[in-house]
Amino acid sequence: MYSTFHGLEIGKRSILAQQGALSTTGHNIANANTVGYSRQEAVLQSTTPLAYPSKHNGTAAMTMGTGVEVTELKRIRDQFLDQQYRNEQQKTGYWESTAAALSSVESVMNEPTDYGLNATLDRFWQSFQELAKQPESLAVRTVVVANGKAVADTFNTISSGIDQVEKDLKIQITGKMDEINASAKEVADLNKQIALMTASGFQPNDLLDKRDVVLDKLSKLVNIQVTSDQSGTVNVSVSGVALVNGKDTETLAVNPQTGEASISGNAVELDGGEIKGLVDSLAGPNSNSIASLRANFDVLASTIAQQMNAIHAGDDARNLDDIQAGAQVEKVLFFVDKDDPTQPPTDAASMIINPRLVDFPGKLAAATSLSIGDGSNAAAMGKLQFEKINIGGNETTIGDFYQMVVGGLGVGIQEANRWKESTSMVAQQVDNRRLSVSGVSIDEEMTNMVRFQQAYNAAAKYVSAVDEMLDVLINRM
Repeated sequence: MYSTFHGLEIGKRSILAQQGALSTTGHNIANANTVGYSRQEAVLQSTTPLAYPSKHNGTAAMTMGTGVEVTELKRIRDQFLDQQYRNEQQKTGYWESTAAALSSVESVMNEPTDYGLNATLDRFWQSFQELAKQPESLAVRTVVVANGKAVADTFNTISSGIDQVEKDLKIQITGKMDEINASAKEVADLNKQIALMTASGFQPNDLLDKRDVVLDKLSKLVNIQVTSDQSGTVNVSVSGVALVNGKDTETLAVNPQTGEASISGNAVELDGGEIKGLVDSLAGPNSNSIASLRANFDVLASTIAQQMNAIHAGDDARNLDDIQAGAQVEKVLFFVDKDDPTQPPTDAASMIINPRLVDFPGKLAAATSLSIGDGSNAAAMGKLQFEKINIGGNETTIGDFYQMVVGGLGVGIQEANRWKESTSMVAQQVDNRRLSVSGVSIDEEMTNMVRFQQAYNAAAKYVSAVDEMLDVLINRM
């Protein structure tokens, strides 16, 4: 026989259970716009029934229900979609950082404008064609010198611009490295809290959400692999080397110069994420890396200087001083090294026009004879624009080599942007699928709120009914 107060206990349990479910619904509604929040569900289950003797057979007991209770606040989450999203985030992070780095280099080229190297070289070659027509004109010679200085200055500007982009990328790599290590420490700290609450019998749903947000952020920075264990903690590794091991963390280090990465001394392979995109843009094997672009511009500058100097300081070259003296007085290099004007430049940064030509335009060797009207040497220098020469192992013209470098950069940027948009779209689609599972639907929660409210009201009326029964039993009999 069950107690007279059994009905009150059932009513109490029902009220508490519906109240808990209603509170969970309220928590969902409150966090409908919280980034990374996973919808929660109050799992209701009937409590252990009581034995109730049968009136037909006193030895065969029936069971009498005792009400309901909340057994779990279930966190709605799909781990497979989380992993898929993080894999796509690694790709998106890589192409976003690559596109941004290449765009920075493109701005240094300043093409196509009247101030880019292509237009500057065109004016340079054209001025030699004019000099070939008027070799005795100091005004034309001054224009040639000015255009030669503009070519050297443009190479200097491109070189210094590449230097600045390189410094910026190194700073970004260091910043991303610090961000990765800080995120790893945050994951370890959350692991510690989650393990403690799990061991105490609590459900750390909100802490799990916070940890997943950090893992999502970390996955965009570097290629991570995430595994979980029974204590509720997760382990994070990069290419199989542990970065977070439960409550402990290791330190990721990246050498911006070489792109080599290690975790606490163990070499790891960067295979995705923003930091990999920055490393490849800085020192990667592709033709659009900073290292490759710098090498191409250094080769182009030194080749132009070498070809110009070979003609301008050749055995047959004659300037106005030579013509006046009746023989070659001196050989004057056209482009020289800024630190040693007696030597040709070795790269784009050191390239300048010979200061003697700036001070004395008559030193321009426009002739190959002792005739003041001879402009054949100037014509030969002007024809360099169309001659195929060996530049960095390629038989091509100076203009075509430059167009190849700039065009390759443009194609690289287009490819990076295309992949960025593609991977970003895929990541967004996966995230939308995650939200369809874990996200809060206001309409659904409003329906649940009405449902639990009605159940709560009904339980309260049931308690009132039982109370009236007890009042009759105790006070009116």
